[in-house]
Amino acid sequence: MAIEGPLRELALTDVFQLLDLSRKTGVLSITPEGGRHRPALVRFDRGAVTGAELGQAHERLGHLLLRAGKVTESQIAAARRVQQQGNGRALGSILVEQGIVTEDDVRRQLRFQIQEIVFELIQWKDGYFRFEEGPPASPGGVTVRVSTESLLMEAARRVDEWSTLETKIPHMGVIPVFVADSPDGATLDLHPSEWEVLAEIDGTRPLKAIATTLGRSDFDVAKIVYGLVATGVVDILEEAPPAPTSAVPMERPLRDALGEAQLALADGAADRARRLLDDLARAHPDRPEVYGLLADAQQRLGRWGEAVIALGRAAALDPLAGQTHYNLGFAAAHTGDLHRARESWDTYLRLDDAANDRVRRSRAERARDAADSLLAVMDEEGR
Repeated sequence: MAIEGPLRELALTDVFQLLDLSRKTGVLSITPEGGRHRPALVRFDRGAVTGAELGQAHERLGHLLLRAGKVTESQIAAARRVQQQGNGRALGSILVEQGIVTEDDVRRQLRFQIQEIVFELIQWKDGYFRFEEGPPASPGGVTVRVSTESLLMEAARRVDEWSTLETKIPHMGVIPVFVADSPDGATLDLHPSEWEVLAEIDGTRPLKAIATTLGRSDFDVAKIVYGLVATGVVDILEEAPPAPTSAVPMERPLRDALGEAQLALADGAADRARRLLDDLARAHPDRPEVYGLLADAQQRLGRWGEAVIALGRAAALDPLAGQTHYNLGFAAAHTGDLHRARESWDTYLRLDDAANDRVRRSRAERARDAADSLLAVMDEEGR
């Protein structure tokens, strides 16, 4: 018999306690309000949590191992190629079999993923949960068990501390920026973890994206930024600063989804990023940044024709984005369409972006001149 109901009537902390005390085995699915996103999943084995999935978060193992210094990008890419050949093996298992990491390395990161996903889910107030009993998932590969009681105790501690943090950090969507008038000559005495966060602040990315990039917990990053705000080094914006063009502000769910796609590209999973961005393009056909990132994924897969189409849409939506025209020129050249390539580079060179980037301007000028020469030869041969 399934256990199910709305979160407004039974909080997830109570659901977790019930499953822990009754030592249940099965899968808990949690669907957010409106059901527009696929359900989050938490797997239980005799009351302990053995796995958790939320969006693409369960696929971040490669990024976490990379940030921990356990693997290199080339090793992750090689393991991804083995994974794509089939057999359904997890990335962590492949890396262990190849002797690149130990089971403890993988288990540590899997535990971190479970903790972060569960802590995020426990904050959900609206939605619907359903628990289906069933046999535990087959144990192939590296397995992990996390005490439900310890997860709930840590969650309670974080909720208590968040009451202090939220006075300056209301949510992970806020954007940290450096204070323009910080005192001259001031010396910062920071821990390495604080310097690491400080180095990622660029005035455009929200805390959630910074935490994802660093492979750190949302809570830890929020605490560090709270301290930086308290010392007057950093200030907080509720939303991103206005774009230089008339682009519509990006909705937070879209921003998070683009962050997932960027993370997939960083992990070398271009095909997964392409699938995610294809869905985003259908849901947000008016967003040039979606098409620009989609083109990046297509180029990495060698799909230059599709990249040209995506960049063409991005350019039509935001004709003043010089970077788009620059990229479109090289994508078109890869397909052999030198006329379009030359036109794109010409457009780029007329925009302000080119004046502000000497390296790209020089490359675009050389590429355009080469296209002119080749087109002239082709015209002569065709006469």
